[in-house]
Amino acid sequence: MFYIANVSPRSTGKTTNSAWMGHALYERERRVIGYDADDSRQFSRWQAAGAYPFVVQQAATPAFHINVPQMVPAGFEDGIGVVDVGHLEDHQAVGASVLRLADLAIVNLPPSMNDVERMEELPLRQFIENVAPLRPDSKPPATWVLLCKAPNGVSEIKQVREYLEDEGYNVFTTVVPAVVKYMRTHEGSEITAKGSVFDELVTEMEERALLP
Repeated sequence: MFYIANVSPRSTGKTTNSAWMGHALYERERRVIGYDADDSRQFSRWQAAGAYPFVVQQAATPAFHINVPQMVPAGFEDGIGVVDVGHLEDHQAVGASVLRLADLAIVNLPPSMNDVERMEELPLRQFIENVAPLRPDSKPPATWVLLCKAPNGVSEIKQVREYLEDEGYNVFTTVVPAVVKYMRTHEGSEITAKGSVFDELVTEMEERALLP
């Protein structure tokens, strides 16, 4: 199975992004399983209350990398697991375990220098690199930044993007805007990803050969 870990130092809308991403992948005829690696259990609550076409399994454990592969149902070996990871500032053991297994780490980051500072204070890059020796290939997972909860206007988005790229980060061209359509996702929400920014994101991921 191919695992996508949605991570961030603090709350950045990861559950919303995980839910929409999972739907966008499913609508591309991908086999999808969601994993809730956050003690809040928000992702699994949303799935239980809504008409999700895929299951979300609770997996907020420092043994994620051990337990989850044993939970993959038959026929999903070529599927995609979308993982909603708890805040790395407060849930480092769970986050490290997820990253030991992840094929792709997506850093969910609002486009503000304050959020960039939180990322650097962790520090996020060192956190991911520290996991590398524990992975089968001894390399960190492919890591990309997704700018999300972006307000209207492009000046700070451009500033943050250029800063991150200068620091050596990969940054998606797709930006998730702070609009009602996404911000009001909750328990019982019906999600159709076609035509959404997450549909565009999956297209970009495919074009960049980030998905199997």
